Amino acid sequence: MTTIKEHQGWVKEAWKKSSKKIEEKDELLFLMEEIGEMAEAVRKLNGNKNDKEFASDIEKEMGDILLSLITLAIRYKIDLETAFEKTKQSVIGRYV
Repeated sequence: MTTIKEHQGWVKEAWKKSSKKIEEKDELLFLMEEIGEMAEAVRKLNGNKNDKEFASDIEKEMGDILLSLITLAIRYKIDLETAFEKTKQSVIGRYV
């Protein structure tokens, strides 16, 4: 299984090779756009509970959100595994 750190490394290398250069100020906007698309997919699924196409849309949108989040983390030099571990410990301390 691939770790988050390995995914971050892959994304970093992939963006280096890309001709698409995104400005820092736009990274968060892209993440918000993807979250909006996820909300739309969830809304559609809730209206059509038996439609597998909409469930597939949600999976795709989650992947897009993850890519945007990883890209944003790279931009700000955040190790997502470390960040998540800190959040996990905080949740354990408060709720578990």
